[in-house]
Amino acid sequence: MYVIVTTVQTFRHRYCIPVEELRRLNLEVEATNSDLLNWARDEVTMEEVKEFSQEHLGEQIIDSRIMTQEETLQLFDEDNSYLRSWTPEQKIRYLDSWQDNRA
Repeated sequence: MYVIVTTVQTFRHRYCIPVEELRRLNLEVEATNSDLLNWARDEVTMEEVKEFSQEHLGEQIIDSRIMTQEETLQLFDEDNSYLRSWTPEQKIRYLDSWQDNRA
């Protein structure tokens, strides 16, 4: 039996775009502040802006449950499809070495 804990980590990201560059990309329109904000959001959504800064806001636990070994191995394959070729013994050995020794 294994306990599965599901979490989500949250980061705050900021991006910075010069207003003149946004205007240059949209010369055909007389831009309002609302237009500039929308264009900037579009650029970020399209992943065309390098990151200005980020801050880790924490990790939140979403759920937890107890699963049988068989259920856990099935979840292992679903979540780690690139490791499906591992034998059940290799997967169990990985699961049983659960402690993060980086601390």
